[in-house]
Amino acid sequence: MSTAPGGAPTGAPVPPQQPPKRNDAVLWIIAIVAGGFVVLVLGGLLVASMFIRRVHVNDSGKQVEIETPAGSLRVNGEQVHSTGLPVYPGAEPVKSEGAALELSAATGAALGIATEKYSTSDDLDQVSAWYQQKLGPGYKREEHGSAGHREHVSSDADVAFVYEKGDTNRIVALRKKSEGVEIELLSIGKKEVQ
Repeated sequence: MSTAPGGAPTGAPVPPQQPPKRNDAVLWIIAIVAGGFVVLVLGGLLVASMFIRRVHVNDSGKQVEIETPAGSLRVNGEQVHSTGLPVYPGAEPVKSEGAALELSAATGAALGIATEKYSTSDDLDQVSAWYQQKLGPGYKREEHGSAGHREHVSSDADVAFVYEKGDTNRIVALRKKSEGVEIELLSIGKKEVQ
């Protein structure tokens, strides 16, 4: 019997070498994380589709209404005299300068914001005197540049009448223009449950 150099018999089978053992734990962790991500995405899509099915949007010109299970949002750009504040006699509405916004929750609580804009050819003193008499003592008169004037209420108004009580705020802002006076009416506050 002869042996080949290297010590192994020439006719003897060589045992196959086993590949090194892999650690499959890393692959399992990646698979679990990927599966969790897929379940999370599918669950989010399911919840979103359930919510979207219950959202109703009505759009008609300058009126938009969005209703959801949590509440609703109504925007009305055509509502006439939405603030409830008095309009100076003979004042003309400024086109595209008024809207009413109402936010309501499913609980029945609602917040309303309404604005209107008018113009008149009368002078500022005449318009201011009319509003002072018409609005009464509940409204505080503020003049631009005076110590009581609050910049955040109406920074460019020459005269403002401000009413604040609880959750209700109403403002009549008067601005002198070359052709007369611009009147802006603003009402913010809780709406009554209807």
